[in-house]
Amino acid sequence: MGSVISPLRDNIIYVGEWQLNISLQAINDGVHARELEPLLFKLLCYFIEHNERIISRQELADNIWQQSYVDDNAINRAISELRKALKSEKQPGQSIKTHYRKGYSLFIPVSSNKTETVTTEQQNQHESSSEVAAAESSSHSHPKRNVNWSWSIPAILIATLICFFWFFSDKPAASSETRQTMPFLALDADTISWHKGSYSHLLLPPDKSKLAYLLTPLKQNDIMNIYVMDLKTKKEFLVDSGDAYIQGWSDDGLRLFYVKCKPGDYSQCQQWQASDFFSETIKKSPLSYPYSSGDKLTQYTEVGDTAIFRRNHYRGLSQLFALYAYDKKTAEEIRITSPNITGTGDYLLTTLSNPERIIFERHNTGQAEIYMANLDGSSMKLLTTNNYRSWAATYDEPSNSLIWYNRANSTIESFSFDSMTRAHAIKAPVKDANYAYPLNKESLLISTDLHDLDASVFDLKTQEMSYIATANKHENSAVALANGDVYFADTYYDKREHWLKTNNQYIPISDRVGTDNIIVSANENSTRLLSFNKHTHQLSLLDATDFKTIKQWQIPGRIVLAKIRKNRIAVIYADATTLQNQLMLLNTDNTETVISTIDTPLAIAWRNDHQLIVHAKHTQFLELDSQTNRYHELPMPDKLTAIKPSIVTMASNEQTLFIATSADIYSAALEELMEVNTLIKMKPSNYILHLNAQNEKLAISFVTANNQNSIELYTEKRPSN
Repeated sequence: MGSVISPLRDNIIYVGEWQLNISLQAINDGVHARELEPLLFKLLCYFIEHNERIISRQELADNIWQQSYVDDNAINRAISELRKALKSEKQPGQSIKTHYRKGYSLFIPVSSNKTETVTTEQQNQHESSSEVAAAESSSHSHPKRNVNWSWSIPAILIATLICFFWFFSDKPAASSETRQTMPFLALDADTISWHKGSYSHLLLPPDKSKLAYLLTPLKQNDIMNIYVMDLKTKKEFLVDSGDAYIQGWSDDGLRLFYVKCKPGDYSQCQQWQASDFFSETIKKSPLSYPYSSGDKLTQYTEVGDTAIFRRNHYRGLSQLFALYAYDKKTAEEIRITSPNITGTGDYLLTTLSNPERIIFERHNTGQAEIYMANLDGSSMKLLTTNNYRSWAATYDEPSNSLIWYNRANSTIESFSFDSMTRAHAIKAPVKDANYAYPLNKESLLISTDLHDLDASVFDLKTQEMSYIATANKHENSAVALANGDVYFADTYYDKREHWLKTNNQYIPISDRVGTDNIIVSANENSTRLLSFNKHTHQLSLLDATDFKTIKQWQIPGRIVLAKIRKNRIAVIYADATTLQNQLMLLNTDNTETVISTIDTPLAIAWRNDHQLIVHAKHTQFLELDSQTNRYHELPMPDKLTAIKPSIVTMASNEQTLFIATSADIYSAALEELMEVNTLIKMKPSNYILHLNAQNEKLAISFVTANNQNSIELYTEKRPSN
């Protein structure tokens, strides 16, 4: 974040008696110096930018929280906290004025120079008395407004730029890093645990002295063994077995928390804690905190007398997780984070002591933000933003920094608490990892990857599934073509090869498609393909017989998915400026380009040659007319409404709409859309990524988990003597 705002580091805005330091996000009145938490900083920036008018609650929800609906209490609380922050002996009066049933306005003057500070009332009086003279002195003067623009333009530009970059920047590394060679760390690998099974849910305590993990033995998918390893001796200790999963460590690393359920019955679960791992008998006891079996408590830790945990169903969405705090002395529970509904919510990374803090990652669509906050959620501060999810991070005391591993780029990343900026990334290649924990900036602990990409084709007539999986390929983006042929990509992190399966033979076609291109869908008779370039954001229409380009379009952002029907193409892309999903309509017969006003489309499927079904964020399902760009809400059966929050992707052929969650595929007749049937239930540990429907074939791309893997420790390679 520091690199984003460094060009404006020394800019000061005067707000009443306060100096707002843009780069530090802090205010100072000469007596008190206060650092503003991110939400209050955003709010104050917005009031400065629009200080000449009343701002409605809905406008705040749209622009500050970036949600169509925000609980009134959340807005009230934020306004109240900003008023408290702006109150002092030198600024005792009202700072934010409430306008009944209208909204709020900034009630103290704003200036880029202290000597130019003028109240709104003084501006109005001055403009009223000089309006006639001004009109006579210049026949080309602009109409008067109740703002002195001579001083407010610099201040507003500063605030606008800062708020803009604050909201939308996703550059993960400090800008200075591009000006020098990235440090390289050569590592040696040591396998410290290997059994016949799948390792998952690796978890380090804050002191990094031990490691907890789950081991699922092969051929025993209903048994999960919880182990703790002493990282000094590499000895393993079996804690418990059964239908169990790990939740977290206590802040001192002495106790491990986990949940154990009756086999196959997740309504009968109990939280446990274990300690004394290295003694003859491990101590285990039920946890006193009341566990709610209706929700998923996937994380739980205790910091002193406060329990911090992660629970789903925030704002009624089963996939949206928020963080909560529970006071063990008073038995009081409060929600301490408020994630956006455009992602899966908040994930606890680690805790700090002296002072006590939590570090968590907020998973949004297309990016992840790392925050630090007090145990009650106060003083929340955005540390950095990534275009990937780290899932694991540790605190490194010698460098006073938070460190994590970027598996896509094979780099150790860090955030310095001394400078409050990103440090230079360190290139540290290791095996492909499922979990990756830096123990420090010279060593990494990983579980090797247990995932694989696979694809299959479901015949809608025979109801038979055929798999195209091969031992040495990672199949993705499958498309069923004519004559039984299947296109798929062999995807391995950033590497991509293109293949055609025909008559049980695998034919490489990367030289014709291009390794930087991604084929995403085909038209209804499989004669045309859509592909896009992941670097240039160029969308291409290809001939399915020879893969030659027929037509191309430049898309203003990262392409998420695209669907074609006859001469119509619908494209969902992440806008390069706002990072929000947008829907674009193209015509293969002309240069027509239309942008839909649908807010945050997530999945699309053609209903016929002109109508498009859109699964959007804030509403039920919509039907968009591609000719008029008008849309309306579709009536949907209860079953489809119930699975809406869990929908991953959609597809359609001439007769049927196919809707997929991660584990199931449903079908509904396109004409009525009222009867929804379960079509396919995926195998355990298979999770759907994409669907493509052509004629009577449904191509399914999915990820397979629980492959055999191991735990490896990477340390800096020492020169040989």
